[in-house]
Amino acid sequence: MLTLVLAAICGLLVVTALIQLAGYGRGYGWLPADAADEGLRVAEVDQTPLKIPPMSSFAEVENRPLFNEDRKPTPLGDDAPVTEGPPPVALNVTLTGVIIVRASGTRPELRIAMLRDNMRNESLTLKVGMPLTGDQAGWTLEALEPRLATFRNANDEKAEIELTTTAAPARAPAPAAANARPASAPAEPSKQANEAASDLAKRIEERRRQMREEAERLRSQRGNSPTGQKN
Repeated sequence: MLTLVLAAICGLLVVTALIQLAGYGRGYGWLPADAADEGLRVAEVDQTPLKIPPMSSFAEVENRPLFNEDRKPTPLGDDAPVTEGPPPVALNVTLTGVIIVRASGTRPELRIAMLRDNMRNESLTLKVGMPLTGDQAGWTLEALEPRLATFRNANDEKAEIELTTTAAPARAPAPAAANARPASAPAEPSKQANEAASDLAKRIEERRRQMREEAERLRSQRGNSPTGQKN
């Protein structure tokens, strides 16, 4: 076996020597230094700056925009179609009460308006900065004073609603003696005014109760905290 392997190696070497004697493999060699430098210069990157073509060459792109369904240019300026939205709804609310809680310590000032939506015939409360609901959602409570609420809509239109108080007409003075001075009877509030005042009183009392519960809860938390316990 070893003899066969050695004989095969010797045969391969003999074939290689014959190929070299025949001239195969002699056609290559190292290039001269000058020729190598010339080849590198040919392969260098072109340093010529890019010149942007004129805008006139993009006319077809402007006339047929790719992202428009009809492939027509979008009109600009006065030619653009004007989309008109629905007209704003007129403000139709009644201010029935105002709650203003002044700022104290870390508690910010709170301003709440009690309103009646005359379009839906329902009562609602709004803080300053909150919008109305329903068809009048475009109106936002911008400012609130003790007897005045200011609203503003998306068209920057402003509307002011004064606090409404209804009172019954004054009663006729009772007949008096000839020498006595006529005394006018005080006007009695109507049923609607009494209901509004009662509703306002209930809401104020409810707000006070919530504030007392919040203060009690904070005192309880401070008492239960490790820093609030005495050694």
